[in-house]
Amino acid sequence: MNRCRLLYAACALVAALLPIPAGDAAPSSGSRTLPGDPSAPDGAAGPAAPISARVFTIRYRSVDDVYLLISPYLGPGGSIRTQPHQKTITVADTPETLGAIARAIAAYDVPPRSVAVSVQLILASAGPAQAPPAPPPIRGVIEKLSALSTRWNDYRMVGDARVLGTEGERSSLRVGDDYRVDFRIEQVSEEARTIRFKPFELSHRELPVEGNERYSSVMNTVLNLRDSQLFIVGASKMEHSNRALFMTITAALQQP
Repeated sequence: MNRCRLLYAACALVAALLPIPAGDAAPSSGSRTLPGDPSAPDGAAGPAAPISARVFTIRYRSVDDVYLLISPYLGPGGSIRTQPHQKTITVADTPETLGAIARAIAAYDVPPRSVAVSVQLILASAGPAQAPPAPPPIRGVIEKLSALSTRWNDYRMVGDARVLGTEGERSSLRVGDDYRVDFRIEQVSEEARTIRFKPFELSHRELPVEGNERYSSVMNTVLNLRDSQLFIVGASKMEHSNRALFMTITAALQQP
């Protein structure tokens, strides 16, 4: 009987000294890892953010343009579905992303802006000044041209025209007797106060053939102008002549 008791005590002692496997260890009462806890070990992901859907009705802009605008905002689990005929876009994403997309669309989908565009054509020449003093509308331009180059000493107004253009639409105006300007206001940025013209083309009237008026392109470019800032560009230089044609452009945003 004593031998059995000794054997039982020895077995109990050996069992108490054996190491407990790490996988079976009970967690400490003061340490718990919750879902989404930033202290969770690598690979332990928290609960995914809920996905919601929202329908946006596009009033003024192209659905395709709005799609390109909001695509970079989309999260890994987000999606976009467009309905061009209904002018709607359905976005599924997290509430936070949907809020950012809503703000972007609200800032972009606004009525087209009106822009007052003024164009002057000035013929500059070198040599003895023969023309009368420059009229007031171009005196400020002459001062700017003289600061850039001292080559020209005689200036003459060729034409002066104004038109009220609309964002997204094409406009045309005659400047003097022989020139025409065609442009499209591609985009207006209220925040940056800039106006983008694409294209902006100056054409010269050729001699009529069989009664049909024709124009040849003198300059065709893309312009990014600041609101109400005078912009001067050399339109053309007459070959074998000490003359050059300069164009001034002013684009002023109109209040809604």
